[in-house]
Amino acid sequence: MINPYLSIIVTARNDNHGGNLLKRMQLFTNGVIEQANRHQVPIELLLVEWNPPADKPGLREALAWPKSSPFADVRIIEVPPTLHQRYQHADRLPLYQMIGKNVGIRRARAPFVLATNIDILFSDELFEYLALGKLESGRMYRVNRLDVDENIPSETTLDQQLQFCRENLIRVNHWRGSKSLITDHYHRHCADDEELFLDQSEYPLLHTNACGDFQLMARNHWFELHGYPEFDMYSFHLDSIMQHMAHHGGAREYRLEEPFRIYHIEHESGWTPEAQKHGTFDQRYEKQAIKKLSDQDLHSYQIEMAKQDKPIVFNDQNWGLAMESLREVQIY
Repeated sequence: MINPYLSIIVTARNDNHGGNLLKRMQLFTNGVIEQANRHQVPIELLLVEWNPPADKPGLREALAWPKSSPFADVRIIEVPPTLHQRYQHADRLPLYQMIGKNVGIRRARAPFVLATNIDILFSDELFEYLALGKLESGRMYRVNRLDVDENIPSETTLDQQLQFCRENLIRVNHWRGSKSLITDHYHRHCADDEELFLDQSEYPLLHTNACGDFQLMARNHWFELHGYPEFDMYSFHLDSIMQHMAHHGGAREYRLEEPFRIYHIEHESGWTPEAQKHGTFDQRYEKQAIKKLSDQDLHSYQIEMAKQDKPIVFNDQNWGLAMESLREVQIY
């Protein structure tokens, strides 16, 4: 077992969410482990398997794991269906993403913790930065997400996959908005915020656009804030709330600009500006009667934290299912 510098937290289940899920997960796990080896960054990858389907192989069996490495530990932590059934929307929402991430964060061993997702590839420049060992407490690290075509070739090298990403961009998501490179449509992410937060020194405009795909800060900050809000609802906006919790809790936003980036593999059912514009994203959850935070709910929490300049800590001491004894498998 290594002494990790960075814990990387993701959550998933083998249910083909969004289509080609296992392919996306395989690209992610292969990539992050190879980059840890390549740049000699000691990491642990914590994969929280939430509510695994009874009729499908578990993620340990479903994925092909790369060879062991002196720079990577991989652990799978299972949240069983019996715990999942405690939640109000258990029959319609098979995975509680942010509570799942909290499970991993709570059990992380490294001094720095990155919460991300299983359909992400990291630019090599970003891992080169991590290899410098210069991450600092008191910062919430953010990076732009670039959405890429789903047809990334699996049977090629990581360098070829990253080249494919650079050449097949769909959308750029930066702090002020998202621009489609296909239609040239621009979605102003901060449009509503600008009306509410005219004094930006008092009401900061943070990089909340696609922030759930990359939120990195010191482990002690995650613990002081008790992780993401564990609301019994769809995870929409909960990552944005965390961005403001961190800011007002002493982890100021630190944006890593180009050439640092993450690539997100496009898939069905995820949030996109286009789905937001046409209302299909909201309609999906309204049809299933699954609760989610509104934009106004988010703004209300932002304003409350900004006025007091302190975070709202939503969870109690049991955040991340701390009192539960969860099955854990060490891959290596």
